Amino acid sequence: MNTRCILLILIMFLFYPGCGEELTNESLFDKPSPDEMKPALDTITEQILQMLNEVREENRLSADALVSTGTSGDEAARALSLKLDNITYSHSSLIISPENVVTTAAPEQYASLIGTDLSYQNETMFATEKQSPVVSNIFYLEEGFYGISISYPIFSGEEYLGYTDVTIRPEEFFHPIISPFTEQTGYEVFILQTDGVTVYETSEVETGKNVLTDPLYDTPEMRNVSRAVIDNPEGTIEYSFWNRFWNKQTERQAVWNTLTLDNQEWRIGVVRDINGSADESGTPNEQTGDVNASIAGLTTFVEDATVFAKSTGKQEACDVFNNLSGPFVKEDLYIFGYANDGTTLALPYQQGIVGKNRMDLTDINGLSIFSGIKGAAQRGGDYLYYVYPNPNNDYQYQLKLVFVKPVDDDWFIGSGIYLPWIEAELDPEEINVLVARVKQAVSHAEKVGKEQALDDFNNLDQPYANGGEYIFAYDYNGTTLALPFQPELIGTTRMDYTDQYGAHIIYQEIDAVKQGGGFVYVVYYNPDTGENELKLCYILPAGNDWFVGSGIYTGTNFQ
Repeated sequence: MNTRCILLILIMFLFYPGCGEELTNESLFDKPSPDEMKPALDTITEQILQMLNEVREENRLSADALVSTGTSGDEAARALSLKLDNITYSHSSLIISPENVVTTAAPEQYASLIGTDLSYQNETMFATEKQSPVVSNIFYLEEGFYGISISYPIFSGEEYLGYTDVTIRPEEFFHPIISPFTEQTGYEVFILQTDGVTVYETSEVETGKNVLTDPLYDTPEMRNVSRAVIDNPEGTIEYSFWNRFWNKQTERQAVWNTLTLDNQEWRIGVVRDINGSADESGTPNEQTGDVNASIAGLTTFVEDATVFAKSTGKQEACDVFNNLSGPFVKEDLYIFGYANDGTTLALPYQQGIVGKNRMDLTDINGLSIFSGIKGAAQRGGDYLYYVYPNPNNDYQYQLKLVFVKPVDDDWFIGSGIYLPWIEAELDPEEINVLVARVKQAVSHAEKVGKEQALDDFNNLDQPYANGGEYIFAYDYNGTTLALPFQPELIGTTRMDYTDQYGAHIIYQEIDAVKQGGGFVYVVYYNPDTGENELKLCYILPAGNDWFVGSGIYTGTNFQ
């Protein structure tokens, strides 16, 4: 919850009638009136409720189908796969028996969960006890990540057969609607359980934190703010803390309401800087200079910082890296540092984040930043791309090419160059279509088998080879399995392949697969234009030993 507090200015609770006036930049920012924030809060709450209801309906349809197919076997698995195909940001689906045992799992890579007794999970026991639709609290899932189970009971007449669910990662599931909302309005959004755990926060530092116990909120004033939000279904609070980019302290205002659905109650709120402004972003700069020369300078900069860190020690080195007047801050070229557990050690332009954990850090298009940079460090040093605020350009989101190196086994550092002439934020609907396309390819492979699926993916007459939207596939050793417009590469190992700026593409894609799937930026050949262009790829495991992906080309020529 972005209720950041150094000084609590005012707490008051207001209950509002419905309001449907049009939102404008002027109405959002001229005066700090909660009445102006309420329509935006209503809008995002309705959108979140709609997303949850769509999952609920897919769960209901699959529960109905499972009465006929049974709750185990191939037909049951196909019913789960069909459901997942229809829910863009879903990770998996299970069928849980009345005895709390997994009887069916999808996608295929989770089949090993069949037979697992989940009685030890409070959330599983709760859904079984209720025998009604449930939106669970966040908990650690057997699928291997922290997420939420959205479940629906299966009844044959009066007989309870168990329940089926859809598991989601909140940071991925809510991002497609909340990120555009934040960019349009300037408001941040929080979703808070009534036990104090943050389900989602625009500021990734706060997601998963308990506002009643976490040291981040360990002041009497902050505990009062947290308790006020939890204890009251709606209201408004004014307080002071770090701003959205964690680079300065400012007065803030939060307005919240309550979403109640399927045995769950969430506080949903919008937050803004009281003295903030509307969109301060300007026109991105035109391409300037020689990128290759900049990369050479970037590499030297990070290597010099690594030598310095090794010779002086972590604490002294980070003190220097965090000094805005020090030798390792040169406008938008600066050193960042992280411990392997996600703790921020150096971030000179965002001092409020130093000491905070960023394990769940993602960019505006959904790419997992921390897992990417940690993977690059674990490979001994590597390049990768992500979108990040540029502190020397009003914190506009811009594409950044980053070079990362380990200092020792405990922490790593990096730096990057911004590429402001490249369109940074992609259309959320295009990203949704991309995710659905890859999920459909996984579903196809499950239906027809790996061999036939690869034949289809490589066939230029099949829809899987639709120009720049083509499906590609590799095994976990980097062997090329599907690449329809470069058939000469089929069967070759590309683990050491780098794009023209040095990023190890296949390593990054495998890192994403190990997280259950995710996004990767690459510069790669576009069959529609014949040029190397920036591409946002989405990757999913298709089995225990291979994965599939596809991408969106941005149209930016890197030649």
